[in-house]
Amino acid sequence: MASRFFDAADGTRIHAVITGDGPRDVLVLGGLAEHAGRYEHVAKAFAERGATVTVMELRGHGNSGGRRSHVLDWAEYRSDVAAVASSLREGWSFLAHSMGGLVALDAVRDGLRPSKLALSNPLCGVKMKVPGWKTGLGRGLSRVWPTLALTNELDPGHLSRDAAVGQAYVADPNVYKKVTARWFTEMTAAQARVGALQAFPVPVKFFLSDSDPITDAVVAKRIAGQIGAQVQDYPGMLHELVNELGKEQVIADVRDWLLG
Repeated sequence: MASRFFDAADGTRIHAVITGDGPRDVLVLGGLAEHAGRYEHVAKAFAERGATVTVMELRGHGNSGGRRSHVLDWAEYRSDVAAVASSLREGWSFLAHSMGGLVALDAVRDGLRPSKLALSNPLCGVKMKVPGWKTGLGRGLSRVWPTLALTNELDPGHLSRDAAVGQAYVADPNVYKKVTARWFTEMTAAQARVGALQAFPVPVKFFLSDSDPITDAVVAKRIAGQIGAQVQDYPGMLHELVNELGKEQVIADVRDWLLG
C-alpha cells in the first residue's frame, strides 16, 4: 500500500491509499466520516483479482484537508473525486458506499465517466430518524452559521450485525461523529438532484439491503428503476455491506461485477 495526495480544484489536499499494481483501476469511496483504513480488506480482495485499487478520502475525512464533515457546496466533493479520478487509467471502475454513493451519482450526473459504478446502500434517502428540531436548526443556520457542527445521529449498532464493527467504529479516532449545518442542506440538495435522474450515462448496479436502518432502500430502488440500473439485494444485512456477517460474498459479488 502507498499513500498519495491530490490537489482538488480549490487546492484542498485529498488523500488516497493505493493497493495493488494490476492493469485495471478501481476507485473506492466510503461514507460519511469514514477513512481509507476501513476499506483495506476490500482493496486487498480487489487487488487479488488484478486491480490497482485507490481508496480515497473526501475533504474533511481521514488525512485529507478541510474542515471535518463540512462543505459549503457539494461541488467541492465532486471536485475531490475528479482530482483523484484524473490519475486513473481509461476503463476505471468505481465502488462507492453510503454518502460516497450520493457523491458518486451526483458526480456522474455532472460529467464523471467511470466504466462502471457499483453503489453500496447509497445515501439517496435517509431512513434513520433525525429529530425535527435538528433538521429545522440545520436548515435555518445553513447560511448564517454554516460551520455549526451537530451530532450525526448515527447509531454504531446499525452498521453491522457483527458487534465488533460498531465497537471499532466508536473507538476509531479517525471517525468524526458530527456534521455541519451547511453539509446537511447540501446533502439534501444533492439527494433532490439524484432523485430527479431519468437516465444515466454509465452502467450502474445498486447493492442494497431493505434492512438497512440508515439509508432508505426504497428510495434507492426507485432511482434505480428510473435510470434502468441493476439491483442486488442482501436480505437481513444492515448498513455496511462490506463489513457485515457474510461480507465475503458481497465483496466477491461487487468485485465480479466491476471487474467482469
